[in-house]
Amino acid sequence: MINDPDTKPDSHSPGNLLNRRRFFLQSGAAIFTTALLTSCSDLLHDIIPEKKDAETEKEPKADEPKRDQTLAFFGDSLTIGAGGTFPYWTLVGSMLPGRNCVGDGIGGQVALSISTRQGGTPLKITVEGDKLDGTNAVKVTKLSNEFLSTPINYNTYSRAGTVAGVKCTITRMANEAQGEIYSITPESASTAAISPNSEFVLEDSSRLRSATQILWYGRNNVEHVTAEDEIVTALDSSIAYISDPKRYIVLGVLLAVPEIKGTEKYNQVVAINDHLSSKYGRAFVPMTPPTEAEMAAIGYTPNAQDMKDLENMNFPTGLRPDNKADDIHINDKGYQIIANRVVAKLKELNY
Repeated sequence: MINDPDTKPDSHSPGNLLNRRRFFLQSGAAIFTTALLTSCSDLLHDIIPEKKDAETEKEPKADEPKRDQTLAFFGDSLTIGAGGTFPYWTLVGSMLPGRNCVGDGIGGQVALSISTRQGGTPLKITVEGDKLDGTNAVKVTKLSNEFLSTPINYNTYSRAGTVAGVKCTITRMANEAQGEIYSITPESASTAAISPNSEFVLEDSSRLRSATQILWYGRNNVEHVTAEDEIVTALDSSIAYISDPKRYIVLGVLLAVPEIKGTEKYNQVVAINDHLSSKYGRAFVPMTPPTEAEMAAIGYTPNAQDMKDLENMNFPTGLRPDNKADDIHINDKGYQIIANRVVAKLKELNY
């Protein structure tokens, strides 16, 4: 296990890794556990016809530098489309031809880990022996945040970056017997000294600082009493990291199936979203139940159960996965509604 004093000791123990989100592994979307830096400009053109949009293609004035047209999506399993069959940001890309879309999501993560992958929360590491070992992997003995960790699987995740001026790859591996193990491997042979708590600068987060960022944080924080503060702190760090002029939108926390009107969890999520709406204003995209117009726009007609769900201020059952063990995610039609909201907000803000 990683010796990280900021992490609860049982948060990643082998016995708990798979239990917290067992439904996720039953979902057909588990193959999308991570979706990193994949171009989506040509995806799904058969589903959504390509069309030009003058508002998204405005040229900068003569005295303005051409702005980065990349759309970068950071989040958890919702960002990678768990419950559906593809990441929802591919839908956004199909509706905005010519825009390069990249997504970085890991299922089961809380807001702080996402903001570390995004770059807003600095990542600091300590390695075994305080130095690199040629081209061999060196064990990471301490992390400021287990930013590639998740309680729902034993997948291997890695990210490129630089520490002490040396290009390296940091990798998370996990298994039932040993739990999680982090290591770094230099790109080329090096025996450079790595001081304790050295900053590891992630390559992709640095490259995407100038992109328009779509931040969907917080679903996995809802289990915590301090969720609201945790989410806002992570979002503020991420937004501060984005290059000026900052272009970003913040997506609200999606209600789970049991979190219907009148329940304690419903009230908690509504309070979080009210805070996000007040703090981020026009940049906020709500996760309220779909309107009649939104359902009509995707050709969906709600049935009796859906209408009951809507009365309870929740997403309709028909927009949730067929796997009823999954009570958090939505299906492809549900993600289409989210994608439509994101595209509308990007156009409204002229991003």
